[in-house]
Amino acid sequence: MVRGTDIVHFLQGSLRKNLGLKALALGLAVALWWFVVGESKVQVGFVIPLEIRNLPPGLTITNKVERQVEVRLAGPPSLLGTLQQTDISASIDLTGARPGRQVVNMDDRSIKIPQGIKVQRIYPNVIDVSLERLERRRIPVYARLDGAADVRRRIAKIEIVPSSLEVEALPIDFSRMKSLPVPVSVPDAVSENFTENVQVELREGHAKIVGNPGVRVTIYFRK
Repeated sequence: MVRGTDIVHFLQGSLRKNLGLKALALGLAVALWWFVVGESKVQVGFVIPLEIRNLPPGLTITNKVERQVEVRLAGPPSLLGTLQQTDISASIDLTGARPGRQVVNMDDRSIKIPQGIKVQRIYPNVIDVSLERLERRRIPVYARLDGAADVRRRIAKIEIVPSSLEVEALPIDFSRMKSLPVPVSVPDAVSENFTENVQVELREGHAKIVGNPGVRVTIYFRK
């Protein structure tokens, strides 16, 4: 018949056996637990450029939009330790946007990061974009001459080809843009007809030339 004292002695003996191995196993389990917990709590921050994608044709951005965002990332130290700023990208998609104010929410889909890393925070988390519709008009081109006064007095005719260019701009820009000047430097010693190819440059913030911005300027002198 098994007595209670025999059971107690048996359990005590079992606990004493391989005590060192059991202590080692317990230590490894605790270390592994701390490693896993530590891995999940590591965070790093980055400031990255914000890319604006798929701006609908015929629209332009008229407000000052945030061009960078701050992101807080969490993940294993083994991944975060080798993470570079070039491994992360942020963007907003304006597909289907219409004229007016657009409020774009930044979320996990806005941030591209390597697998195994999570986005904890994005600042700012809302991006305001104001869009306005552009118009197209043909604007005449004229030559703005540089050179000696006596050379300019001998000019009989100035020919510009093409005589106008198509410009895309905001309506308010056209109110300040009645014509497009092209600078032409005429040599002082020139006596024959003079031709120069010139690139037209626009200084209005949202204006741009549609197509080729180049014109050919020919100056005819009196005989």
